[in-house]
Amino acid sequence: MPDASMTVDNVMRSADPRMSAGAGDPPWQRSLTCQVDCVPDATWDDLISAFDDTHHEQTARFAIRQWNSRESHILLSEAGVPVAGARLAVITLPGCKTGLAFLRFGPFWRRRDRAPDLGLYRSVIAALVEEYCVRRGHCLTIIPRPNPDFYQTECDALAELGFTIRRKNPDPNRYLVDLSLDEDAQLKSLDQKWRYNLRQALANGFDIRMCESDADFQAFQSLYDNMVARKNFFSTPPGHLLGRCHDGVASALQPRLALAFHQGRPMVGATVGIFGDTAYYTFGASAAAALSLKGGYALQWWIVRWLSRERRARWYDLGGEAGERGLRQFKKGFVGKRGAIVVMHGEYDRWTHLSGRVATDLIYGLRGAQRVIREWRYGG
Repeated sequence: MPDASMTVDNVMRSADPRMSAGAGDPPWQRSLTCQVDCVPDATWDDLISAFDDTHHEQTARFAIRQWNSRESHILLSEAGVPVAGARLAVITLPGCKTGLAFLRFGPFWRRRDRAPDLGLYRSVIAALVEEYCVRRGHCLTIIPRPNPDFYQTECDALAELGFTIRRKNPDPNRYLVDLSLDEDAQLKSLDQKWRYNLRQALANGFDIRMCESDADFQAFQSLYDNMVARKNFFSTPPGHLLGRCHDGVASALQPRLALAFHQGRPMVGATVGIFGDTAYYTFGASAAAALSLKGGYALQWWIVRWLSRERRARWYDLGGEAGERGLRQFKKGFVGKRGAIVVMHGEYDRWTHLSGRVATDLIYGLRGAQRVIREWRYGG
């Protein structure tokens, strides 16, 4: 892996001419420097806290645990200030030097203390193409972050910069609750049936709170394990990524655990992380009795009110629907009239070496086979 700093001047001149499209100065006129695989992990997680468009998959702590030695990163700075970057996985097949550079929910480019500058987005994309496509020969896949205000802008820019969608998203809808609403407006936004279920849930007298003790995290882990066994579904995230998986990262990026207790017993829980302008529902778990008690309604309503009081995030991302009708109805009703449903188009690919594309097609073929086997084993 290279351990280098370079000017974006060189990056941009060697990239596709379409990289300079758009308003404002061409990116190569900016005084940007690019660092590749040379930012310490602790420094990385501190610096991304300054961005509105980061994500837990862009933290060093998550990437290292998820991808082990296959992770890589790139950082652009202007006058010594980090202004854009990305953390991604580099996956190759045995005996192959080229393969897939996979970037999910990145890059980040919107610093909280600056107005959004699409030129920075184009610059970091150009740097990614130069490093991972031109220099290393990989195919670069980017899945933009599903933000209601910027997702389509980033997709349009990727298309202009030579990226193409080669695989559709199997779970395209992302449901986001608007956290800027006050409690009355949030209630009015809810679907009528959702409000009805919420009233029933609140009447059941749940005790809901943010939890920090080891016992609480163990209780959540137990709820999760029992739920997986009861529903017989495949759990993609390994157990060690649950709960306090981000211990050691910047405090602003620490996930929180909300638990709802009924008659003293933990009934339903969720981990929530605030990353930039968005809070993310990352993991959920529930006991069998939670369904009849409408525990999910009580817990999610409490979380939204807590997030609104925190005033750190604009949106609450509930994730997708995983092809489940009940989950779709729950999330759509919760998002309501004032929230947003972002339809994700798919995975954007860019390559400059045919070997990288061929290797990547094989990797995605193996991924598809794994999904078919998983669906057969777990019944969908």
